[in-house]
Amino acid sequence: MRIVVIGSGVIGASIAYHLARAGAGVALVDRSGPAAMPSASWASAGGLRSQGRHAPEHAITKAAALRWTTLADELEADLEVSLGGHLHIAETAEEAAAVEARLAGDRAAGIAVARLEGAALRAAAPCLTPKAVLGAFSAGDGQAHPGRTAIAFAQAAARHGATCHFGQAARLRLVGDRATGVVLQDGGELDGDRVVLAAGAWSVAMLADLGLDLPLRWRGLQMLLSDVATPLLAPTVTAVGRNLSLKQSPSGQMMVGGRWFARPLGDRPAVEPIDAHVARQWSSAVAVVPAMARLKLAQVWAGVEAQTLDSLPLIGPAGPAGLYLATGFSNHGFQIAPEIGRLAAADMLERPQPVLEAFRVGRAMAGSDRAATFKAESCLL
Repeated sequence: MRIVVIGSGVIGASIAYHLARAGAGVALVDRSGPAAMPSASWASAGGLRSQGRHAPEHAITKAAALRWTTLADELEADLEVSLGGHLHIAETAEEAAAVEARLAGDRAAGIAVARLEGAALRAAAPCLTPKAVLGAFSAGDGQAHPGRTAIAFAQAAARHGATCHFGQAARLRLVGDRATGVVLQDGGELDGDRVVLAAGAWSVAMLADLGLDLPLRWRGLQMLLSDVATPLLAPTVTAVGRNLSLKQSPSGQMMVGGRWFARPLGDRPAVEPIDAHVARQWSSAVAVVPAMARLKLAQVWAGVEAQTLDSLPLIGPAGPAGLYLATGFSNHGFQIAPEIGRLAAADMLERPQPVLEAFRVGRAMAGSDRAATFKAESCLL
């Protein structure tokens, strides 16, 4: 089978790798290259979080967590994997109820997560605010480098015979009601029995051009990076009452994320940081790790991400025959990317994968008032 994959972020490159490894003829196409600015894989904080997932993702995230322990060896690359755990904290008695609910849900799903309070909570992250009263800790979680990972998947795909066409925008080539490949920006054409659309934020316009009305949008999200600090934080950290994700990178810099929206620059996927959000984002990090008050803000950037109405990705056949979607990962696709690649390849080359049924395009609430509002929403300040 010949398959063209559009998009070389961690999702698209992972799919291309697994397809090529299984013996398919693969062409990987991207308007820029793996994890290029301002794609989600370029802007991502690189968190590897299995706890607190949507129920349909539980089996996938558990399998992906195992993959991450050996993925660097598999891809023959340094992915900067650091499995220092993930800690989700509550700072009040009221917020503690949400942590208890997460613990119960994750344990029921077979996610290895521990309840930490008192001295055990301080031992996991001594730098935490004294206000932290309870935490859910998953020791097998951590972080990795999204850009390195996307590049490694693409290079591994090439070693298995995939051809890479970077710096080339592509559009779907249709013959009747079937996708038969893509037409490249330079006029060249690539044939495919299937075309996988895994272009993240750029998928939105490409689907609209095909007349597919899906509750999918792109949004800009921004990230902060401090100057280098002494070792402060081993696990990645989130908090119930805060719009925050926090981690210390291998370089020693503190990385501050969360759902802080950036300002869109027109209709195409391009964004810039919002200064007011930078200030609030940084203040939230200092509130959780007070020692960060001594650090300086070193870098601010923003990237674009495709989001769905229910925050679950769109995976599977859609629209014209031969088109397969893998998009809309809604800010939490990085950790599951290795397993999504394996499952999508098996879905196309072997048989439909039951674990992907919850992500099929047919569930989308296209045309509803809520879907229309979702797609039309502007950047939230």
